[in-house]
Amino acid sequence: MRTGFAALLLLAALPQCVIAASDVERWYAEDYAKLWLGKPGENIDKLLMHYADQVITHEADGTISATPKQAWLAEPMAEWLAEGWLESELKQLVGDQLNDSTASFKALWIDRYESDPDGVSCGWYLADRIDGRWQFTHYADIDCEAHGLQ
Repeated sequence: MRTGFAALLLLAALPQCVIAASDVERWYAEDYAKLWLGKPGENIDKLLMHYADQVITHEADGTISATPKQAWLAEPMAEWLAEGWLESELKQLVGDQLNDSTASFKALWIDRYESDPDGVSCGWYLADRIDGRWQFTHYADIDCEAHGLQ
């Protein structure tokens, strides 16, 4: 009898877990990724709201660095725009809510340029719930194919 009750409780909780995972993916896709379309340079303040005060970057060579979010995103974005970058479109997203305060994402982006062909880039993100909202805290460039993104 106890086993059946425990299984029933587990099944009752399962849909909530599935909803939570889709909620973080929805946050990424609808609240964050859409800001990179059209004229992302006009959305810099909104984009910065999605990041913690510092972003920890994990480089392919093993280097780990902490950078204030303004220097991590706003300054490079100005350079990208000056070089002819137009926008980035989210093409694939894999999210995983690890617990109530942590979620990870793997994302494939199509980067569009004025005169260069479209580019493809992939990244891994870690987000934490800080002050009641999701904020990116860690980032790493990743190989799309090696991580099942295509």
